Amino acid sequence: MLLSACQHKPTILSEQELQQLTSTQIMHINQQSCLQQDKYAVMVRPTHKWQQYLDTLTQSLPQSIANQTLNYRVYLHTQPDAWATSNGCIRITSSLLNHLTAQEVQAVIAHEIGHIALHHSEQRFQMAKYAEIKDNGKIMLLVPKTLSWQQELEADRYAVRLLKQHHIDPNGLISMLDKLSDYHKEQSQSHPSILIRKNHILTWIQP
Repeated sequence: MLLSACQHKPTILSEQELQQLTSTQIMHINQQSCLQQDKYAVMVRPTHKWQQYLDTLTQSLPQSIANQTLNYRVYLHTQPDAWATSNGCIRITSSLLNHLTAQEVQAVIAHEIGHIALHHSEQRFQMAKYAEIKDNGKIMLLVPKTLSWQQELEADRYAVRLLKQHHIDPNGLISMLDKLSDYHKEQSQSHPSILIRKNHILTWIQP
């Protein structure tokens, strides 16, 4: 049972159904999720100032990872947010671009690239107890908190390495977390505390 573009009610997957999914099927679900979310969101045109700004920032970052071409696009939205799907979609909101410096945005993107490179989506599907795929493409997975926290820290560590490789100051991860602290409170179940993340990041930044 996969995500359909013409569905009008959520698709529910049980733990047993999730465990039976192949890597190819999980990738297909991610592809459909990105397409649906793009359809429901207000995506800026390629010539829009925010998209051109993002294009400039991503020139210093990978254009492909884990055999997936990375596709960076901007949504017009008042909430600062960023997300990625395993097929290479990386979406950034205009509010996040407006709140952060260039290096901080690059730090966010490096973190999202980490989720793709480390195959976190596939791991989440394999370990989820329940999944709900909404009509707008958003995927809700019930996974152990320990897995979510572990993946966030893994993506942070990956981001530090990636930023260093591309000669971008990884301290942008620290200042980004400080600026988005209010938003982070809403993710307290899926993300470790800012203090925990900052302590780990500072350790990884050390030469």
